[in-house]
Amino acid sequence: LPPPIAGLPPITIPVNIVEEQSFDSDVHHTNGYLYSNVNLPYDLTLTIGGSGDFFDSDDSDSPDEDQFNPKFGITWNPLPGTTFRGAAFRTLKRTLITDQTLEPTQVAGFNQFFDEPNGTDAWRFGGAIDQIFTQRIYGGAEFTYRDMDVPFNDPAGDLQNANWDEKILRTYLFWTPHKWLSLSAEYMYEDLHRDEDFADGAKDVETHYLPLGLNFFHPSGLSASLKGTYVDQDGEFERATNIRTFEDGDDNFWLFDAAINYRLPKRYGFISAGVKNLFDEDFEHFDTDRNNPRIQPDRTAFVSITLALP
Repeated sequence: LPPPIAGLPPITIPVNIVEEQSFDSDVHHTNGYLYSNVNLPYDLTLTIGGSGDFFDSDDSDSPDEDQFNPKFGITWNPLPGTTFRGAAFRTLKRTLITDQTLEPTQVAGFNQFFDEPNGTDAWRFGGAIDQIFTQRIYGGAEFTYRDMDVPFNDPAGDLQNANWDEKILRTYLFWTPHKWLSLSAEYMYEDLHRDEDFADGAKDVETHYLPLGLNFFHPSGLSASLKGTYVDQDGEFERATNIRTFEDGDDNFWLFDAAINYRLPKRYGFISAGVKNLFDEDFEHFDTDRNNPRIQPDRTAFVSITLALP
């Protein structure tokens, strides 16, 4: 520091002392599972199975849990091109390495595992129909319901459970009018409800998604895609303050994504370049999976190379 000047107060520099803290936590998790697909007459397939999770942690944020998870699914093809699917199963969100597991991730085409707090106990029920109308047109519809008990620590530090539930309806229609061209139209409705004690950002939210896609494929290996998605969301959202408060909010907007791909000769891989949120649309949107958001909040450009060497 320079020497003080006569008549002026000395220069002082504030110093903040930050105390480092470290935490040591041990987590032991054992998982076992067994699935069986039983083929019956009349093109009927049953999926029957179960898994067991034995979760032990000395971290107060994660509960100790031993849980059996039954699995049941059914797939039926009563007519050529018509498929009915149904499922009911239970899961426990466990510790995963890079979100990967050897256990089957679907039952009758319904996803089992989601990125949510460890220790979440969830039941999922679903039904769907998939239909091939012609060689160039096919579509379907799917409805699922999830009921979850999510662990959290209350202000006193005690471990509690919050009840969450979500309903998702999805329909889709795909059309290939030419071998170089494909069109897609989808609609998804998402309705979620969460306990106010632990809402993790939103208490009651209804969201409508309408993605419309256009894809072009050339025999040279060059392809391009353009997708426009309309989003309409309305709900009660949690303010990021020390006092838990919720405010009504809503927004609706269009987003556009574009990409160009080139297939390398002899199927050695792909080179892709694209832009998410092409027009850099500003919007307000709550995503149930913030680690893997469904839509991009800012314009994002990417280039990827995928190699499949012999």
